[in-house]
Amino acid sequence: MGPLDGIKVLDLSLYGPGRYCSMILADLGAEVITVEIPRSAGKMFGMMTSDTEAHYIGLNRNKKSIALNIKKDEGKEIFYRLAEKVDVILETNRPGTLKRRGMDYETVSKLNPRIVFCSITGYGQKGPYAQRPGHDINFVAMAGILGLSGSKNSPPSYIVSPMIADVLGGTNQAVIAIIAALFARDRTDRGQYIDVSSTDGAVFYHWVHAPQFFRDGISPERAESPTGSDVAWMNIYKAKDDKYFTIGCFEPWLWGNLCKLVGREDLIPKHFGSLEEQQESYQALSDVFATKNRDEWLKSLDEADVCVAPVYNFEEMFADPHYQDHKIMVEMEHPRLGKVKMLNTPFKLSDTPAAVRTRPPLWAEHTREVLGELLGYSKRKIDRLLKEEVIE
Repeated sequence: MGPLDGIKVLDLSLYGPGRYCSMILADLGAEVITVEIPRSAGKMFGMMTSDTEAHYIGLNRNKKSIALNIKKDEGKEIFYRLAEKVDVILETNRPGTLKRRGMDYETVSKLNPRIVFCSITGYGQKGPYAQRPGHDINFVAMAGILGLSGSKNSPPSYIVSPMIADVLGGTNQAVIAIIAALFARDRTDRGQYIDVSSTDGAVFYHWVHAPQFFRDGISPERAESPTGSDVAWMNIYKAKDDKYFTIGCFEPWLWGNLCKLVGREDLIPKHFGSLEEQQESYQALSDVFATKNRDEWLKSLDEADVCVAPVYNFEEMFADPHYQDHKIMVEMEHPRLGKVKMLNTPFKLSDTPAAVRTRPPLWAEHTREVLGELLGYSKRKIDRLLKEEVIE
């Protein structure tokens, strides 16, 4: 039994942040019903409609899949019936879209006062940018993250993965808020509306620089260094074999351990020195690190109790014994692809564990099951709805 066992989620989202959010809720034990747009009703990217596509597999384990045309009256009626049965509705439409269709929180809460209704958008439900379209690259730009990435002497550097604003700003904020709203519902017996802005959520993660800006008015800038860091004690270094590793020695004793190991105790007093001293220390360490291969340095630095980690590619990452020991990847049988690999859930609870329990569904695999078992529709009625393209 997972911690959210017994909670039913209706996921209307079409893209990554919403699908990732409902996947986490499903890993935690919730029963998630993903509502797909029928293929006959509109065009969508293959990554969200093809049940053998990598992104579809990666975002939809532990879920049930139905296809429902909510633009048809009977499709909307099915939505209302489902809304009465579930605990959470998740959606990622532009603000106002569901209100125009009579499917917004105000309408649904009259049918189900206990509903927790969560909307994930780029800029929130109100404000000057509420109707502005956007993707992660736009949100991290607005949130001051892109402007701090990379070197001052180069264009800002966009980190493609893990989609910082989409995941940290949107998905994670939604998961936390939904669980909090469910907890509150246990005390008030009422659901509530959740407005998640990916941009606002991304700004919230400025826990390092924002407090300093508020107190001192100091606006952080991109680094002088090509590595994106101007300090020697937290930077990226290249070894003899052209492989990279990272050093993180904020604590004075860790910096001391590092300097002693490489025979440069003269650098210890320059730990938090000026930019010129940081550049001098970085160059000195770079010269030393260029004399041995990366794995040799990893072993020596580990033994010297220095914060060190390799810069991995995916092959190296998934082969690392740490991830193998932590079972970061799971393998399941897929009816069309055979064995498929997926990232495992990172949530480790001793008594109510999160888990990858069921394979990603085939597209619209559970339409008959959900309408029959949850809503009590007859086979004849389901056949008619299929024929009339209300469902697939």
